[in-house]
Amino acid sequence: MGMHRCVKLVSHFGSAKAVFEASHKDWEAVEGLGQQLCNSLKKWQLHRSKIESQIELLQKHKVQTLFFGTTDYPKPLSFCSDAPLVLFYRGNVTFKKRKLISIVGTRRNTPQGKDFCKRLVKALKPFNPIVCSGLAKGIDIIAHRTALENGLETVACLAHGMERIYPTNHMQTAKLICTKGGLVSDFLPNAPFRRENFPRRNRLIAGMAHAIVVVESGVAGGSMNTADLAHRYGRELFAVPGRPTDKKSGGCHQLIVQQKAQLLSDPHQLIEALGWEKTPLKAGVQKVLFQSLNEQEQKVFSVLSKKEKAALDEIALELGWPISVAASELMQMEMKGMVRALPGKHFEWI
Repeated sequence: MGMHRCVKLVSHFGSAKAVFEASHKDWEAVEGLGQQLCNSLKKWQLHRSKIESQIELLQKHKVQTLFFGTTDYPKPLSFCSDAPLVLFYRGNVTFKKRKLISIVGTRRNTPQGKDFCKRLVKALKPFNPIVCSGLAKGIDIIAHRTALENGLETVACLAHGMERIYPTNHMQTAKLICTKGGLVSDFLPNAPFRRENFPRRNRLIAGMAHAIVVVESGVAGGSMNTADLAHRYGRELFAVPGRPTDKKSGGCHQLIVQQKAQLLSDPHQLIEALGWEKTPLKAGVQKVLFQSLNEQEQKVFSVLSKKEKAALDEIALELGWPISVAASELMQMEMKGMVRALPGKHFEWI
């Protein structure tokens, strides 16, 4: 069926359950579904035994589920066109109303890369974000372990089902992560473990985060794949510079030169760029009367008037608008002096 059609169906009918309760005529009314697929959907009961065996495996491995469209599903990920319909996880973590920073990098880090990664996580501690990475050797595992050392929740995205841990020598860290965070995947138990699974894993690292930091990376590899996905998703992307001759920083330099990523030479630059520092109260600014706003502006006001500030994707989701429409409307309102743009794609009502 493909991920896009699956998401379209669930969005159209409101839930997965409603999809299978719908009639053949209802399915035909969904644009782009096609007659052949509608005919196949009629036979979904033939797959029940296979579904039930998968559910038994999930229960055996104590795996929990997060469904696309629910309030517990990571909100930033829901805006990605290739977001999974189901996320599987083990552990103790909630994504609802939480900041999430992904940190990625080379498996063969330098001492300088390790030092920066540790300083970055320590600097984030007062803001209590979830630290996300891929449980790989090098920068990934340093980020996870430093988060645990500082009492922060951390999430490891896996390129396989929950019945295994890769690499195996990170098993103990994975167990600790489950007590203060979680393991996340969109692979079913016993799914084949292949190299091509890693780009699929990387889209979770990029998609569920509010910002992604590349600490050290060559010009090719998993970190650059994650960075390219983050850029495509419109996420805040940061790259840590190294020495001009250091091949392990070549990818970071490339991201900065191509203006895909912001240069990050100090951890506090990330905090400032995301607008996490407390901003002083603004005084003497004339309020726009609600009655003078058009219908679209009133809807934006209804969201921003309840909060000190709100992120672009949060505004779009609450109003049910595409991000492009919300961004365009907010730009017009900023030009009229109604809203103010803040770092990290946040907005506040003036």
